[in-house]
Amino acid sequence: MSEWRKVTLGSVTNNFDSKRRPVRTTERVAGPYPYYGASGVIDHVEDFILDGDFLLIAEDGENLRSRSTPIAFLASGKVWVNNHAHVVEGNERADTRFLCHLLSVTDIGGYLTGSTQPKLTRSAMDSMAITIPALGTQIAIAEVLGALDEKIAANAKLASSIIQLLELETRTRWLATGSPATTAMSDIFELNPSTPRPSEAEPPYVDMKKLPESGSGIASWEHREAKGGARFSNGDTLLARITPCLQNRKTGYVDFLNDKQVGIGSTEFIVLRSRVGVPQPLSYFVAVDSDFRDFAIRHMFGTSGRQRVSANDLAGYLLPSPDSDWLADFGERATGAFELMKSLLEENRTLAATRDALLPQLMSGKLRVRDAEKVLEGVL
Repeated sequence: MSEWRKVTLGSVTNNFDSKRRPVRTTERVAGPYPYYGASGVIDHVEDFILDGDFLLIAEDGENLRSRSTPIAFLASGKVWVNNHAHVVEGNERADTRFLCHLLSVTDIGGYLTGSTQPKLTRSAMDSMAITIPALGTQIAIAEVLGALDEKIAANAKLASSIIQLLELETRTRWLATGSPATTAMSDIFELNPSTPRPSEAEPPYVDMKKLPESGSGIASWEHREAKGGARFSNGDTLLARITPCLQNRKTGYVDFLNDKQVGIGSTEFIVLRSRVGVPQPLSYFVAVDSDFRDFAIRHMFGTSGRQRVSANDLAGYLLPSPDSDWLADFGERATGAFELMKSLLEENRTLAATRDALLPQLMSGKLRVRDAEKVLEGVL
């Protein structure tokens, strides 16, 4: 730690906030550049504000406290950022990616101002006290952690590409072929099927936050006492039935349970299960199909903000009768693809756990880079 020194964040970063102009809704026109808001990418625009490596730090105190996309590192790319996020870049004294990792384990709560709607002001952020090593050590630490991040991102990108290809095939070979829709969904899939009670006192539990908005894999879960909720098994698809989760595409495929294990989830899930002879992954691709989701959203009921759709309403959704030869071929390929995606997700859990274990040790100076590199040899 002798080479580490205390500084303020403002003394080691460049300030881009003063160069940004307000972004109004009317200016968000279709284009190739991502538009970053307080909760992440919310649109795309034609123009851009910055081009390079920099950090986005949320202004909203609730996001910072909950760690809901509060700090993001953006590698070279042209983007717009709204006025609810601070834009910073390391100067000649600090590496930008290192700062991102450091701030992810820094308690920012003491720098927030305001009680009704706490915020992180630019002046408060600049006054934040941090401890950093020499620039060369910062870069070395960032490279170690970045190697894990890049492998996680590569795995996620591969899984996303697989899902997109299978989604496209499902639509072009079955759902959007022009064949008449004459088969009720309940003839192909069971909705909220009868599932035995879990045998464990605290079975795996998936809440709404754990259900992904993109991709099929459920990355994490908890264990809770079995007191009710949706029951599911491997091969089932979990579909959020309440607003705004349904509109946000919260849907996940269950493949993380042990053999014959039963999981439980939110009461706001609808469980889809392929009937005998129908490939298990097919339920997922129907659940994320845009036409099906539009149908589900149109059939929501209840007061504003608490609307939900029922399994009975979805049971009558009409589908074309799938071609039996395609169904068998697709099932074989989709099953293999989901096994691959499962292994990628499991690898990412290991990589993330390794990163999260190394991060505080490296950021405190308790673990040297060369020792962290030896750990990486066992997982990369």
